[in-house]
Amino acid sequence: MDGSTLAITVAKSENGMVVSVLPGNNLVKDAAKNKLVPICLNGTAEEMDEGFLDAVLQPIAKANGLLSNIKAFEDAQEAAKAASEMEKKAKDEQKKAIEEFNSWMTLAEQNFKEDKYKDALTCLDGAHKYATTVAGSAVKVDTLRKKVKEALGEGTMFGAASEDKSDGKNVKPGKAAAKPAAPAKKEEPEEEPTEENENEEE
Repeated sequence: MDGSTLAITVAKSENGMVVSVLPGNNLVKDAAKNKLVPICLNGTAEEMDEGFLDAVLQPIAKANGLLSNIKAFEDAQEAAKAASEMEKKAKDEQKKAIEEFNSWMTLAEQNFKEDKYKDALTCLDGAHKYATTVAGSAVKVDTLRKKVKEALGEGTMFGAASEDKSDGKNVKPGKAAAKPAAPAKKEEPEEEPTEENENEEE
């Protein structure tokens, strides 16, 4: 398994030597790997030569299996986390696209109602950018575009149904046309003092 390690320590003892073997894996992050205890063998050099491998192979295989399971679990967690983040990002992008599309369509409909046909077409071009990301958006754009073009007289023998009042002021979401300023109040001229008023003052 990738990342597998094997720490072997040899020390002298009264009967010969002590050999400890500790399997590990530097790719495993879980602290559970630190609870593995070393395999300790005590004997003479001749005994180690004859039985060392038989004594350690099975415990090492079992420890590596445990570490492999932990690693697989960690990998699965990382994959799930990445998938969750990607899904969230996709949902956020979809939500933003729907909001942008709805803003453009609202503006296009408003301009159409106000007989600002060319401005409505400009807004529909903005909405059309989301035709591939927002379900059903292409149909809505095409339906309103057809109505706007009919109002402009395109494809008809009798010309525009009404005059186009486009002014280019309301063709971006969040930037509605400014309302015309209220007319200034006309100030009443001050009354000139009459002869009667002058006599009263005296």
